[in-house]
Amino acid sequence: MLKLPLPRALRHLPALLASTLLMLQSQTVRAEDVIRVSGIPDENPTELMRKYQPLVDHLQKHLGVKVVYVPVIDYGAAVSALGAGKIDFAWLGGFTFVQAKVMSGARPVVMRDIDREFHSVFIANTASGINKPEELRGKSFAFGSKSSTSGHLFPRHFLSTQFKIDADKDFAGAPLYSGAHDATVKMVESGKVQAGALNIEVWNRLVAADKFDKTKVKAIWTTPAFVDYVWTARKDLPAATVQKFANAFLSLQASRPEEKAVLDLQGAKAFVPAKMEDFDVIEQVGRSTGLLK
Repeated sequence: MLKLPLPRALRHLPALLASTLLMLQSQTVRAEDVIRVSGIPDENPTELMRKYQPLVDHLQKHLGVKVVYVPVIDYGAAVSALGAGKIDFAWLGGFTFVQAKVMSGARPVVMRDIDREFHSVFIANTASGINKPEELRGKSFAFGSKSSTSGHLFPRHFLSTQFKIDADKDFAGAPLYSGAHDATVKMVESGKVQAGALNIEVWNRLVAADKFDKTKVKAIWTTPAFVDYVWTARKDLPAATVQKFANAFLSLQASRPEEKAVLDLQGAKAFVPAKMEDFDVIEQVGRSTGLLK
């Protein structure tokens, strides 16, 4: 049988394919030379930088690559950046994690020990005459971000299920959204609203640091426990990269001074593995409140 010579371009096809494969592999390696992390902006930017820098230093040392903290403007931007591949790992609230999972297949990695039983706290201006949640009806009220688990989703859920208060109908006007937990306290302190709800860990820290006038703001109720914050990985990261990232948290020991400083700034004694099913209840509550479509 007559064998025709291959055209010149086809003769070099195997070499071209091999070269392309090597180039793609090289690009993948280069991409993983920098790990980009971010998180929901649940406090003011100065406080976030204070909390993230020691963590970034720890991750860089543990992972052996450059780690960059990428600030975002709001909760939705953190979810979108993760889905678009602009960041690799994000510190999300339980509800923003569920949004990221539904939108782009994001995966949970690790959470703090305290995030398995988290709480919100309801606060009131002392001049408002509000002493318990039942008295919030007809008063002005502020949540945090609309996508906040502890600043909106669960406070709204508990208002409805435990006190039969519809946040869209039973306050004095529509509820306001401060955008961040510490901003909610400032709104209540100033009298812009008579009451609000926020993350109890932020509340406790503000109380301890005398960050507001305690003669003007008081806590009136703490919610039952729910699951909240989690470090989240974008869908297409290699499993080995995700595991190495997880190990950087799981190996943190309070007995080591540098690592204790990281844990303290994150408000934890330890980190624990997170599973997809940990957030099933949050997804159910999100859908029942209409906040998750």
